[in-house]
Amino acid sequence: MKKGLLSAVLGAALAASIFGAALADQVAMTSTATVKNDLNYLIYTPDAYTTSNETYPLVVWLHGGDQGGSDIEKVKSSGLPKLIEEGKQFPFLVFSPQNPSEELLYPIEKVKSALDEVIAKHRVDPARIYVVGYSRGGFGAWALAEQFPETFAAAVPIAGGGNRHYLNRTNEKAAFWIFHGTNDDVIPLSDSVIMYERLKTLKRNAKLTVFEDVDHSAVEQAVLNDQQVWDWLLKQRLEPAAQ
Repeated sequence: MKKGLLSAVLGAALAASIFGAALADQVAMTSTATVKNDLNYLIYTPDAYTTSNETYPLVVWLHGGDQGGSDIEKVKSSGLPKLIEEGKQFPFLVFSPQNPSEELLYPIEKVKSALDEVIAKHRVDPARIYVVGYSRGGFGAWALAEQFPETFAAAVPIAGGGNRHYLNRTNEKAAFWIFHGTNDDVIPLSDSVIMYERLKTLKRNAKLTVFEDVDHSAVEQAVLNDQQVWDWLLKQRLEPAAQ
């Protein structure tokens, strides 16, 4: 009886195995889903833009974490958009996308898609496209430079951090100027130091400026109000690859 029972169990297991193998399948598919890009953004054009035929540099400005959501007016509360609202004039276009999330990092692919749209609609010098980001936007600046190395001539991450393991994907001809404050209790200074040291190991054109006794909120304006930053930025060029 035991022998018969064992045979029956083994037979059932074998049948189940064969039956399961017959049903198992793995098919390669391609998604046809479309992702709507409803990113809100601000666009600034210099005074002389409408009366000239010249191409202009473009700065992508990525705001900090407290301006995300769907109210575009929040983006004007700090950073480059605030300076523009206060009457500051710049010799370049400024594209300021709003992070649709109040908690998550920027959706980088959507930002790039919207940027491509802006470039197509405006006279942009493709050799002088830059990204400047603060805090959560600093993380976004790193990500854009890593994921779209052919686009940005320079990146200026302010009080942000990123994934150092992907820095080898950045363009060898791009420039980086990193800023952080010693008293930052939101994003530690070490986050920027790690990125900088990795860039130097990769022999990239990179420099790090650390503000003594400056906290997380104060470093943003310290950088944006420094004319030397803009003078340096506008000297950076990245000739697009031949099509």
